[in-house]
Amino acid sequence: MSEQRQEAGSSAPRRVVVAGAGMAGVQTAVALREQGFTGSVQLIGAEPHQPYDRPPLSKAVLLGKSEGSAFDVDFEALGIELRLGCEVTGLRPGDHELDTEDGPVPYDVLVVATGAEPVRLPGAEGVPGVHLLRTLDDAERLRPVLARRHDIVVVGAGWIGAEFATAAREAGCAVTVVEAAERPLAGALPAEVAAPMAGWYADAGAALRTHARVERVEPGAVLLDDGTRLPAGAVVVGIGARPATAWLAGSGTELGAHGEIVADEHLRTSVPDVYAVGDCASFPSGGTASACWCTTGTTPSRGRGPSP
Repeated sequence: MSEQRQEAGSSAPRRVVVAGAGMAGVQTAVALREQGFTGSVQLIGAEPHQPYDRPPLSKAVLLGKSEGSAFDVDFEALGIELRLGCEVTGLRPGDHELDTEDGPVPYDVLVVATGAEPVRLPGAEGVPGVHLLRTLDDAERLRPVLARRHDIVVVGAGWIGAEFATAAREAGCAVTVVEAAERPLAGALPAEVAAPMAGWYADAGAALRTHARVERVEPGAVLLDDGTRLPAGAVVVGIGARPATAWLAGSGTELGAHGEIVADEHLRTSVPDVYAVGDCASFPSGGTASACWCTTGTTPSRGRGPSP
């Protein structure tokens, strides 16, 4: 980002807008101040909550051991303006404006950090009792489910499935984990590394069914393609994620095969004055090898590299 500041050839305060208030967005905004940037920094988040870390949602927050996982950042003291509960809807690079639900937001430099969104189970939308676990609100909706000790079916034996299964067992729920692949984490880890995970499910008291595909979900049950009917007071879907970049359609921003933003080694996108960081981006890692964003299996893998 410093390169573009120098190219501008101006000492006037500039406006940096960060779209996305997750880990990558917060770290970017804080790093700007730590590195001496004195212009305007605005952090836009789609959720109304104070920016928070996601990993505790699947354990501590879900089980009621923590009321939240807000980042320990004094945004006011750092001079970072928060705009929360404001979803981005489009980008107009020619005007240097970011479109949001609350209207256009001008920028001199834009950092896209909108992250990833969970993949939904086809045919399950609108079925009562089907849940995702991505946001603080998702975790809050699942708390009473665990309290009622429902029979729970977890679709997907990836990281989210494993974390949720542990929490549900700890809460006293009967848990069945359904995985289409031959083993847990098939799309994320080599077989020799992931092999012990099958035993881990057994040790946790969760039933693991591999090579099992969901035929359909109906209220109170999950039907597998082999005819098995699993009772399900609740269904938690954890079958992967994809970059949250659909809002960039028509902006001219180059996207990869899976919808990820293509960036260079400096995190610059194909659009002038726009950078991309975190789970929505793919960029060279380590200076030579190209990083990729993959949605095969139950979890995505994506490039990680230097912060702007």
